[in-house]
Order: sequence, then structure tokens, then C-alpha cells
Amino acid sequence: MIAVLLSLVVALATLVSGLLPLAARARAVEMRYLVGFASGAMVSIAIFDMVPEMGMRTPLPMALGFFGTYLIEKLVLIHACGEAECESHAVGWVALIGIAAESLIDGAAIAAGYAVAPGLGLGIAGAIFVHELPRGFTTTVIMRQAKYGLGATLAALLVDALFTPVGAILAGLAPAVAFRDLIGFAAGTFLYVGASDLLPEAHRRFNLRVIASVLVGATVIPALAGLLGR
Repeated sequence: MIAVLLSLVVALATLVSGLLPLAARARAVEMRYLVGFASGAMVSIAIFDMVPEMGMRTPLPMALGFFGTYLIEKLVLIHACGEAECESHAVGWVALIGIAAESLIDGAAIAAGYAVAPGLGLGIAGAIFVHELPRGFTTTVIMRQAKYGLGATLAALLVDALFTPVGAILAGLAPAVAFRDLIGFAAGTFLYVGASDLLPEAHRRFNLRVIASVLVGATVIPALAGLLGR
């Protein structure tokens, strides 16, 4: 139940951030530092918390997570960015399927992590939360640039948001022996998104404050997970 509640908080972050580009004053929000913070958080918690939970298991789930996310991103072509830097791409059913798949993985990671260790689940939820803020923002920007109406934009945001708790619920139905494989799969997705998607986007231009944001994210989220029970 707590894992589902955490996934709902993440879903709320997606919705709120996705509404920001619709407000004139909020369009000037600087996402670069948040993207950097999210990249550090996702890579760090994957390396220091999620991968060790796999134990001596095969790294195949992590590899599947990494390269599966790579394929999804290259097909969907949605990645975190600021409004002035987002590229317009065709957004249709394929994109929505990709968005839903990533959200399902996020929700499953929260549930599996919390089942293994509450602190791990909270840390995973925290990393996903900070990632969803620029992601929701980006989804709306790209939908609007692609000339989709308000209804279609809100539908994409709802898909992105609601499939996270759906993933948490489905993972809760899985047998306990599958939890560490789910964590390994999610670790692969975190490593790809953090290192190959978010980090290059944050560093489109050299900025010491972005570097600081990455390092703070790499430190804060795993530290909180440790304090909360890892």
C-alpha cells in the first residue's frame, strides 16, 4: 500500500510539472539544474543501492533494462529538456506506448524496492520524483510544439502519470522471488536514463552549477535512502 501511495506522489509530480508550460509565467522555469540533479540521483541510486540488491544474480535483467530503455527512447524520441531546447517530434500511439512502458517500470521499481527494503523503495521513489518533474514538463512542451491540442496533451500526461501506480500495483502481485530481478531491470533503466539521457541534456552548455547539481543529486538521494533504513 505504501509503495502505491509513493507512486501516486510521483504521478502527481508528473501532472503538476506537465501543467507548468501551459502557464505563461512558468515557461521561464530553468529545468537544467533539476535535470542535472535527477541524473545524479538516478545513476547514484542505481550503482550504490539497486545493483547490490541483485546479489550474485545474472546481470541479464539490468542489461535488458538498459537496452530496452534505449530502444524505447529512440522510438519515442522524448527526453527531458527546457522549453527553448526541445525538438518537435511526431507524437502518436507509439509514443504513448513508450511513455506508458517507462512509467510502468518506474512504478514496479518503487514497489519491488520497497518490498525488499523500505529505505530502498523511498530512495527509488525520490529519484523518480525528481526525474518526473522535467519529464512531465517536456511531454507538454513537445506535444504543444507538435500542434496537439490541450485534450491530447492532457491525455499524454495522464498516461505518463497513471501508469506509474499501475506498475506498482502489478509489481505487488509478483512473487517475492522476482523482486530482485525487477530491481535489476529498473537499475538498467536508471543507468541509461541518468547517464545517456538526462546528463548530456543538462550539459548542453558548460555550467559549474549544473555540475554541482549532478553531484548533489548523486549524494542526497542515496544518503536519504540510507537514513531511512537501507
